Amino acid sequence: MSGFSIDIKGILEGLAVFELKSKAAIGLYADTAGKKLEAEAKKSATWIDRSGLARKNIKGGKEWQGDQCRVYVCGNMVYSPYLELCNDKKYAVLKPTVDKLSPEILRGLNNLLR
Repeated sequence: MSGFSIDIKGILEGLAVFELKSKAAIGLYADTAGKKLEAEAKKSATWIDRSGLARKNIKGGKEWQGDQCRVYVCGNMVYSPYLELCNDKKYAVLKPTVDKLSPEILRGLNNLLR
């Protein structure tokens, strides 16, 4: 009886290339989504600018943590948490922006992964 052998080297190489391309596409999309969150947060901030630093220092982007890609938007001033959490959240802009845009971002990611 003759033996049956399969060479899966090509399949493994193809999967490695697919993983690299997928990570690159996800990283690019995530960075674009982070910049979109940043732009929307800066546009919809309801407070009156005194120095303009709170609005100017809102940053959005992406970061890789192991195999996970995280999209973020943050305020980088010492008083940013007070804008988000105090005064009955009257001046909150980061969480409302994430709530507003996350369905759109997730739909786009779903389309990317199809």
